[in-house]
Amino acid sequence: MNASLWVDPGLCEGHALCIELAPEIFDLGDDDVARALPQPPERSWEHVKAAVDACPRQAITFQTSAKGPQQ
Repeated sequence: MNASLWVDPGLCEGHALCIELAPEIFDLGDDDVARALPQPPERSWEHVKAAVDACPRQAITFQTSAKGPQQ
């Protein structure tokens, strides 16, 4: 299973709840916008999903695919 993660910089307001929930995946840039590892390790999915759910602006997109990478 593959996962893809993205934080929309136009929606993120820097509340940093994602960083509290998954600090190994998210960080806050100098512009107070969260950034994420685009391909989080499988062991972190539970925390990533919690961060997606906690984001007050719904700025985090997390998609999984049972297929391999598209070519």
